[in-house]
Amino acid sequence: MPPVSPDVVVIPANARYIVDLGDGLPDTGNMRVRIRAARYSAEEKHPPTLRLNFGNQASNDSRVSVRAGERDITITAPPNKPEFYHWDVRLSEIARNAYRHIKKLGDLPNPAEFLSFQNDSSTKVAVQIDYMEITAPTFKQWPPKSHTSIFFEESQSPDEKKYARVVLERFMCRAWRRQVTETEVDQKLALFTKLRPKCADFQEAMVEVLAIVLSSPKFLYLVRAVETDAKKGSDRISDFELASRLSFFLWSSTPDGELLELAAKGKLRDPTVLKAQTQRLLVNPKAKRFARHFTRQWLGMELLDFLKIDSKAYGRFDPLLMEAMREEPVAFFGEVLRRNRTVMDFLQSDYAMVNDRLARHYGLSEVIGNGLQRVKLQPGGRRGGVLTQGGLLAMNSDGKDSHPLKRGIWLLDNLLNDPPPPPPPAVPEIDLADPEILKLTLKQRMEDHRSDPACFSCHSKIDPWGIAFENFDALGQWRDKIGDEPVDAASVLFNKDELRGMKGLKDYLLANRQDQFARAMVHKMAAYALGRPLTFGDRAEVARITAALRKRGDGLADLVFLIVKSDLFQLN
Repeated sequence: MPPVSPDVVVIPANARYIVDLGDGLPDTGNMRVRIRAARYSAEEKHPPTLRLNFGNQASNDSRVSVRAGERDITITAPPNKPEFYHWDVRLSEIARNAYRHIKKLGDLPNPAEFLSFQNDSSTKVAVQIDYMEITAPTFKQWPPKSHTSIFFEESQSPDEKKYARVVLERFMCRAWRRQVTETEVDQKLALFTKLRPKCADFQEAMVEVLAIVLSSPKFLYLVRAVETDAKKGSDRISDFELASRLSFFLWSSTPDGELLELAAKGKLRDPTVLKAQTQRLLVNPKAKRFARHFTRQWLGMELLDFLKIDSKAYGRFDPLLMEAMREEPVAFFGEVLRRNRTVMDFLQSDYAMVNDRLARHYGLSEVIGNGLQRVKLQPGGRRGGVLTQGGLLAMNSDGKDSHPLKRGIWLLDNLLNDPPPPPPPAVPEIDLADPEILKLTLKQRMEDHRSDPACFSCHSKIDPWGIAFENFDALGQWRDKIGDEPVDAASVLFNKDELRGMKGLKDYLLANRQDQFARAMVHKMAAYALGRPLTFGDRAEVARITAALRKRGDGLADLVFLIVKSDLFQLN
């Protein structure tokens, strides 16, 4: 072990240290980045956080830098006692320099790659590093599991053709997510036999055939299986199709060996087995994909990817705060799912998932660290649920100010599944060139706009919902005044019910719209699970699932189980 060095690299907050790697990194395997680091000063209360980035700069006009590793590392070691920390990075899963193996170092475009150590701490605390070690490739075992899961027991199979058949059959079953016929295997085996004399070894020929298997529509698409384990005339999907549907629902990936084995034995449809498998998939790390993909689809979070913050109104916006805003709804959904909390927590909760930057943005009590964590909210606070999350509020703004119309439409469409009709043609917009209009508050402008008969029918159903958000600016921060005028977030719905700001909105939804929200959640999640829009014919089953969900206490994990065992999920 090298002694602690008197020579260190010091990385201040929001600064980076770049290490040039040349072009010698391999294409596959893992890269382990190991450092010995400590806090630069013991006086700072918050420990610093390091992020590892990987990238390249092929030319002066072309620079790529992406996050490497799944986590940021909090440096807790004191200045005089540095400790070792490390990241493990899969080289095949990060963006590599396209000019590697094509250009020589020093040429343009340059094939070199680099590591960037970013101190992404939100406070002014520096990191010192006195030792660095980069190793690639590294493998937990050799040959790696990805190899042995395909080319298994090769040394015990001297007959190449016989061994090739076994390899192909197992691989095709996994890739096509069902049992394969002898004819299908024979076709691929014939291709292997044809290619084998032209290839240096068995594996080279087999890789070519396996690539053909993966290019088939049977791998690329969810298609009906050739055989079925259900009786003729049944509308139920086969066990193999059920395994695929379940796996793509919760893992966004193909079913594993255990699911396929149960499907082959005809046991997967058994309610007890199916529930146990659903629970197994939910606790697996792959289920993080479900939280991420469903949340983005359900809440329409792609809008946040295209949001432009007005620099004149807000100055330079912290990109790490925006990153936390993107992650907050996903982390919140994951927390509700993990604890099987009621779906009504999405409307109002006594906790939030925040890091240090989000906590300061919201005016919450101090939080240490860059990772999102569960924080208890004070009674009567201004946060809780998804309605007050900064990223969702920001994406439904114009980047400069709030946008009640966008926020109202978003609530109706995404949370209540009651989208308003599109506007009629040739509807006049608010004339901001009119000096009299400019004198009005935003709420008064909207009221004036509704006075037009062509606008009234739609806006009377949208505007009151959006006005209830007016205490939140374009970035989701609380405000009591807009300019010199106090915020007026009170509104009256088309049914004459009154909403007094965000608290009034939440209270109204929980008192009067729980059934509608629960039904909307069922609708949105069922559409995601099936990978298609729901139709009129699905309404009865949605209603049945909703009733069962409400009877069980509205648990989010319970909703997943109810969808999985429903006819909606198990029928064609």
